[in-house]
Amino acid sequence: MRRVAEMLGGANITLKRFVKNRLAQRFTFDCVSKTVRSEQWKTYVLDIQNNGNSNNLRTTNGKNSRWW
Repeated sequence: MRRVAEMLGGANITLKRFVKNRLAQRFTFDCVSKTVRSEQWKTYVLDIQNNGNSNNLRTTNGKNSRWW
């Protein structure tokens, strides 16, 4: 279906259609902090709400990130 997660404005994550070479749709795994980081906003990481017990994703600053 060519749907991917995209970060909007460094805060919200939505499902969008795939667009080649769009940085907001690129994420990498950081082995040191064991978190998923955005390529466009490198200081933000993906976080699962409710201490990992939710379906909702949000973005937070990388200082307080942890993995579940």
